[in-house]
Amino acid sequence: MAYAQHESPTVWVVDDDQSVRVAVARLLRSAALRVLTLSSPDELLRRLGEEQPDCLLLDLWLDDVTALELVPLIHGCAGQVPLVFMSGSADVSSCVQAMKCGAIDFLEKPVDDGALLGAVIRAVARGRSWREARSVTDAAARQLSSLTPREREVFALVALGNPNKRIAAALGTTEKTIKVHRGRVMQKLGAGSVVDLVRLSDRAGYPAR
Repeated sequence: MAYAQHESPTVWVVDDDQSVRVAVARLLRSAALRVLTLSSPDELLRRLGEEQPDCLLLDLWLDDVTALELVPLIHGCAGQVPLVFMSGSADVSSCVQAMKCGAIDFLEKPVDDGALLGAVIRAVARGRSWREARSVTDAAARQLSSLTPREREVFALVALGNPNKRIAAALGTTEKTIKVHRGRVMQKLGAGSVVDLVRLSDRAGYPAR
């Protein structure tokens, strides 16, 4: 599957074997993917502090470090990044642990070209879905940032379907005051109905009470 040049995802190939890096990079570039090859954990973490790839293709063992140990550091540097692991000596325990760490796939070397490309493309697609979801959540959070602390309390309770009387009792105020707050919330958020508030609450990831 090829991508238009301006949309080409970037895949980072992290392996301490140069021959593997060269071969994998050649394969990925043949599918119109941009590739950066890295040889060490230190190099990987340093680059992650500056930019984020669409997919990380990691050898299970990098020098004396297992890539599974790097996952918390990777997430700490770059947040949620789609991971695909490769290994020449895979075992069931490592595979299970990789999946628990959120790996999209775990491939055994020598890796079949089709399987590798398929895993990378699935990872790229998953990463785009994650970014789209984060974008929706961030946009909703920006909308809610216009509310005062009390208006956010009213918003959350209205979105849960509570009537004004119950909200007033919960917040220790009058029903008339809640009506005023509710009107301001609707106006600030450009909401036409409670349904709009519920949708915004879902997008913002407000916890149920």
